[in-house]
Formats: sequence, structure tokens, C-alpha cells
Amino acid sequence: MVQTGRDLETRFNEHKRSFIHNNHTSKYVLHLLEHSRTLASMHDVMQVLQFQRKGIHLDTIERFHIHREAANINHLNDDHTLSTNRIFNSILRDFQI
Repeated sequence: MVQTGRDLETRFNEHKRSFIHNNHTSKYVLHLLEHSRTLASMHDVMQVLQFQRKGIHLDTIERFHIHREAANINHLNDDHTLSTNRIFNSILRDFQI
């Protein structure tokens, strides 16, 4: 999960180039290579979760989505970027998001 100001297709093509050249700078590509997976189409693997201007609000939304996926053991982020957040835990528990 990542926030980007670039077009989604541009961002996907960056991952695609990394995959073709066996470049490990992309966590997504590293995951594919480590698990002997192929690169699927952009429409199968990427989706816009929310549109928001860059800034502190988007940073909070991003942290929530990362927290949610980590709670479901479904994330590619470095573990050091994850932290316990009581508010996010309450939202997930109370609203079953």
C-alpha cells in the first residue's frame, strides 16, 4: 500500500520494470520473486482505496490501511513501519472493517 501522486499505470509500470530486471527495490516485486509468483495485470492487483490530497490526512488514512492489513497478516511493509494503535484497533473492532 502506498500513496502516490503519479498515475496508477505509471506506478505499476515501475513495478513491472523492477520485475523484468529482477530489481529488489520494490517490496511488491521482492515478494513476487521470493514466492516464485508471476506479475499479474494491473487491474488484478491494484486498486484505488481512496482519493485524497497529499498531506497529514492522507498520511493517517495510509497508516490506518497499513494497520488493517497488518492485523490481517496481509502486508508487504517493513515491520518497523508497523506500530500498535489503540484508535485503529477500536475502529477495526467496533466497525468490523
